[in-house]
Formats: sequence, structure tokens, C-alpha cells
Amino acid sequence: MTDESKDEPSPEESPKEGLKARRRASREQRQRERHFEEEEDSASESGTPVPEESLAVDESRIPDPIKVEERSPPPEPPVVLPQPKPSRRLLRRRRRGRIACLLGMFLGFAGLIAGRLGVLWIHFDVFAQFTLHFAVMVAAFLIGYLMPRARVLTAVALIVIAITGIGLWPHLVSRDVEITGAAKVGERTIRLMSFNTRLASRNADAIADEVLRNDPDVAVLIEFGEDKRSALAALRAHYPYQADCFGIAYCYMAVVAKAPFANVESRGVWAGPPLIRVSFGPEFSGLTVVGIHTIRFPHQRAHLKQIEELMGFLDQIEGPRVVAGDFNATPFSRILSTFGERSRLTRLTILPTWPARLQLPQLAIDHVFVGAGVKSTEAERIGRNAGSDHYPVIVGLAVSAP
Repeated sequence: MTDESKDEPSPEESPKEGLKARRRASREQRQRERHFEEEEDSASESGTPVPEESLAVDESRIPDPIKVEERSPPPEPPVVLPQPKPSRRLLRRRRRGRIACLLGMFLGFAGLIAGRLGVLWIHFDVFAQFTLHFAVMVAAFLIGYLMPRARVLTAVALIVIAITGIGLWPHLVSRDVEITGAAKVGERTIRLMSFNTRLASRNADAIADEVLRNDPDVAVLIEFGEDKRSALAALRAHYPYQADCFGIAYCYMAVVAKAPFANVESRGVWAGPPLIRVSFGPEFSGLTVVGIHTIRFPHQRAHLKQIEELMGFLDQIEGPRVVAGDFNATPFSRILSTFGERSRLTRLTILPTWPARLQLPQLAIDHVFVGAGVKSTEAERIGRNAGSDHYPVIVGLAVSAP
């Protein structure tokens, strides 16, 4: 092995040994250069030229420098600021919000369950009138409970929005007349209006104007007392056929029509609700219209008794029948479902009609039921309240000849 091979670092050598070898080679190079300089000086003094080969540097003996891999500096971790801990006061407020939402959901569920218990005890049926509102209450407080903050405020806001939506619903769907069917050959189309005019209202002219504006063929007027007789006079030109029960106690009703009556009957004090019944001739295909006004809360037991007696009264009527008026019961109640099932009549109404004073009715208590031989041609819609606390209900019917 030669000296040169000893000076060169092998590939297996470590970086430290390679550094030593380069330092050693550098010293040897400096010594050779110094030696060449001395020879050159001596040659220049003696006049002998120095061969250029001796001055050349053997670059093969200089080891290659260690290649240092360039690396980008590691990314700095994101600065995470410490989150301030909520105060005890804020924690207590959040806890109270959760508890309030749970209580609201509990009350909503309790109302829904109580409404279903009307089948066991009729006095629970009053809760069934507000089934839709209890369902809204449960949903609103559930959403509020899931919110990270402002839980009670969110629930209350949702309830207000829902109540407003319920009140606007009948107004929106009543802007146009929706056709639901067409009369066949031999059927007579009739538009019927049922309107609780409010007994305390003295605005007879507004009531007459509302009847004329909707132009029904038959109008059943509930809570229509003697002091509103001027409205009948105002309607006589368009509705020459009129019947009322002013002379019967607690029977505050009237019926006006464009066709003559074949028969009229009124009842005030009996086991059933106050009613007025009018039967028509062939002009209206022998149709019988019964206007009623049942008792209201808190007389639930008497209310159910009136409905049962009314069903017995209707069984005695032959031919096509329509029952319209103020039932003081919503479609969710036991009273109304019992009447529909046992009387074998079809309810055409679902829109809220009461109360009308805030222009946001919440309860559907004014209804129209039809029997065999009568079908709907115009969807239910409401009119203007004309000073009453109820909105009138207008439906289009097609009556088959008996």
C-alpha cells in the first residue's frame, strides 16, 4: 500500500476521520508549496528554471468537501392562546337555561298527554284544543336546549314565530279560491257561509256587507240577535228567503238564502245545542242545512251531551245534509272526533277562525260537515271578521239530487 492511498479517506470512514484527512492533506500541500517556493527562489538565484509539473497541485489528493443537505427549518407550531374559563355567573346562567328548557319541554309533553286523556275523562279534552300549540312548545324548547347559549330566548322566539305563522296561515290560503272539484251532471253547486257574528257586536251593516262580499247561496249567522235585524233588511234584496229564531230562548241564529225554504225548525232549550234547520226544495236538490252553536269550556260534559243529542237529531233527517256553525272544539278534540265518527259526516274545515281581534286566529272551532250526496268544490277559506271575534268560513259544495 502506497503512502498516497493511506492519505485518501475511504468511503467507509466517518465524517470525523475524513475531516482529519483533509487537514493532513492541507498541511502537506502547504509544505509542498513552501518547498516549491524555496526551490524557485534558489533556482532564480542560480538561474535554473523550475519545471511546471512540479508546481502543479495534485487535486486528486484533495478530498471532496462533505455535502451538507440543506433542510428548511421546521414550521413553527401555531400559537394557541389560552381560553379564558367561563365565570361562575355565566355557568349558573347556562345551567338555568338548560333547566328552563327542560321544564318547557316537560310542560309541553304534559299538555299533549293530558289532551289524549280526554277519552278517559272528558274534562281533559280542553287540553286537546291546544294540541298544536303544545307540540310547538316541545319543539321550540328542544331546539333551545340544544343551542350553546341564549337557550330560553331562542325557544321563546321560536314559539312567537310559530304562533304568528298559525295566525297568518288562514289569511294566506284564503287569498284565492281553490277549486277542489267540479260538479257533475245533475249536481247543484252551492256556496255556503257560516259566520259567528258575536252577540255583543252591534255592527250590523258590516256583517251585511261581508255576506254580500262573499256572495254565498246560503249563509248561517250565529250569535245573531234581535239587535242585528237591520242586517237582514239590508240583505233582503239579494237574499229574499230568511229565517231566524229570535223568539226562542238562547237561539241567536238566522239563515238567509237565495232559494226558498221547504221547511224551517228551531230549537233553543233542549238536551242538544241551540240550532236552526232549513230544508230546501229542488232548487238546491233537497238540501238540509243545520246551523248550531254548542256550549263551551268549562262545561265539557254538557258539551259532549249536546253533541250526542245532535247526532240523534241528524239521524232523523233524510237526504243530503250539511251541519255548520260554532262547535267550540278543534279537530284534535274528543268532542269533534266523536261527532265525525258517529254521525258519518265529513269535516271540510281545519283553518283557525278564533280569536280574530289580533288578526292572528289560533283555534279552528268553526266547522262545516257534509253528509252523503254532498262534496266539496271549493276549498275552505275565511272572510273578514266585520267586528266579530270569529272569522267567517266559506266553502263551495256540489249537491246531488236525492
